[in-house]
Amino acid sequence: MHTLICGSIAYDTIMVFPGRFKEQILPEQLHILNVAFLVPDMRREYGG
Repeated sequence: MHTLICGSIAYDTIMVFPGRFKEQILPEQLHILNVAFLVPDMRREYGG
């Protein structure tokens, strides 16, 4: 008897950003949007 078990493992990376994205993005410069956010908390959980 042969058994084949297939599957995948997926992770969700959850980051907490203490603020609002609209406070960081300048509406008049949306055509050159390039942002980076420093997040104080990050966790990885099973997801899918």
